[in-house]
Amino acid sequence: MKNALILHGTNGDSTGNWFQWLKSELEKLGYQVKTPNLPDSFQPDIDKYWNAVKDFNFNEETLLIGHSSGATTVFGILNRISVKVKMAISVAGFCKYENYHCQDLIKEPFNWEKIKNNAEKILLLWSPDDPYIAKDQTDFLSEKLGVNPIIFQNKGHFNLEKSPEFKQFPELLEIIKNNL
Repeated sequence: MKNALILHGTNGDSTGNWFQWLKSELEKLGYQVKTPNLPDSFQPDIDKYWNAVKDFNFNEETLLIGHSSGATTVFGILNRISVKVKMAISVAGFCKYENYHCQDLIKEPFNWEKIKNNAEKILLLWSPDDPYIAKDQTDFLSEKLGVNPIIFQNKGHFNLEKSPEFKQFPELLEIIKNNL
């Protein structure tokens, strides 16, 4: 069954940024899409987030898409599930273990081989002018996952804080379509 899980970031919710727009676009492509409001998003916690999504039907046609700490949650999910999903997409994600207030999100060690094996394809999106995610975070993920990031110029944190254009994210939709 074609389905997708779109996860928002810290201090956010499912109605922010491009999330509902992408949900609608994926539904037009025949996906069943969930955009849950993650509990206590001001203090991301992998256990709370896992409890909010563990009943999702992860399968070989699943798309996992996360923004910021939601992207980190995608890796936490891949670390916990026992099925290979179609694609995992990190938009401005991070996983390096220092200098972030999201310690409860990354409190359990990631088994990077398991994470890689639990997704047919993993994509990393990042912009050099991101005010929150430094290049070393993207380099870290790129090295651990063995993938080259897709780098966008002048997109900041891919959110409404950067520009009202991020009510939509057509470049992400095209990347998804081109990688199915």
